[in-house]
Amino acid sequence: MSVLVAVVAASWLAQAAPPPAAPATTSSAPVASSPEPPPVETPPEPPPEVAPPPPLPPPPGPACYGDQGLSELSLALGYSSDSGLLAGGGFRRFVVTGIAPGAEASVQTGAGATIGLLLATLRLAPLRARQFAFVVTGRAGRVLLSHHDDGWGAGVGAGVIVSLAANVGLELGYDVLWLLPASFCADLSACTIQGPVIGLRLAF
Repeated sequence: MSVLVAVVAASWLAQAAPPPAAPATTSSAPVASSPEPPPVETPPEPPPEVAPPPPLPPPPGPACYGDQGLSELSLALGYSSDSGLLAGGGFRRFVVTGIAPGAEASVQTGAGATIGLLLATLRLAPLRARQFAFVVTGRAGRVLLSHHDDGWGAGVGAGVIVSLAANVGLELGYDVLWLLPASFCADLSACTIQGPVIGLRLAF
């Protein structure tokens, strides 16, 4: 009898006991993540400021005789019954405004003699304008005489250059050249060569 009661109790407990819990399973569904904030757009950098171009220099004024860098070619040709035929030429360059070193050569024939001059020159143009210029020229160099010993000469001249056209001028002046040494011209009629000067000046 007691055995039967024990079996019945055990059967009743087995029916009353809850079924075993199912093992937990991991869900394979993805876990929703929070959306990322949109990227912050950086405003574009402004283009660098370009400095304005420097103002253009004023246009150069009209050239005047004696401007720095001006070169001059001089030509002379003349004739008189007293001095005969005269021909010569020269070149100078204004290395500084109003100051031009240069060289001249000339030949003069007449009165039974021929005179040749090879002279270094230095020209000053203290007064300059578009239409004219006042010039002072110093000269020194070799004096060559036919049928005579050669000597030296030194002198000065002054004149005015009048503009005839662009880069063309006419020089009107007066020159004096002293012959050196005194023994060189002792047997000559004079120890100076002087006279008016008329010449054409071409500038470039």
